Amino acid sequence: MLTIIIGPSGVGKNSVIDVLMKKYPNLQYLKAVTTRAKREGERDAYIHVSKKEFEKMIKDDVFFEYENVHADLMYGTIRSALEQIKATKRNYIKDLDVNGAIKVQNYLGKKNCKTVFLDAPNSVLYQRLKDRGESEEMIKVRMSRYEMERKCVDKFDFYIENIDLKDTVKQIEKAVGVKNLK
Repeated sequence: MLTIIIGPSGVGKNSVIDVLMKKYPNLQYLKAVTTRAKREGERDAYIHVSKKEFEKMIKDDVFFEYENVHADLMYGTIRSALEQIKATKRNYIKDLDVNGAIKVQNYLGKKNCKTVFLDAPNSVLYQRLKDRGESEEMIKVRMSRYEMERKCVDKFDFYIENIDLKDTVKQIEKAVGVKNLK
């Protein structure tokens, strides 16, 4: 089964995933491909490629879904990874943008996929983006998607406001079911 964590930039998707993966060592992270540079201290969650390499992967039909999420930052889900989820009993976790999450959720179905939309007030999101070193220009780009993303909340299984990390993790465990994280 795949648990997808969705939400606006700065909401703490990766922080939540990191805590869950430490707590549940058998939980597997489903890697994505991105043209974004690796952040300092970031776990090995992405396959980082150039825009040219990403475009070749699109041409070669490697992706199940891909999206130009922020400015020139591309993200994609590898088709074969989704097939692996269907074929195994292992539990996976992944963060996705709203459009990708909807596509993957529809493809895998309720039996194989649970979706959690995380949110926080804009002032909190802004501060988190600033604290992680994003430029004012990139913060504006990332925040420009917030309204569109929030309009999709009703398409997902669960909505959780991520103000306190420990509380958010407990809510996810309860919503998704601990057995789906082990």
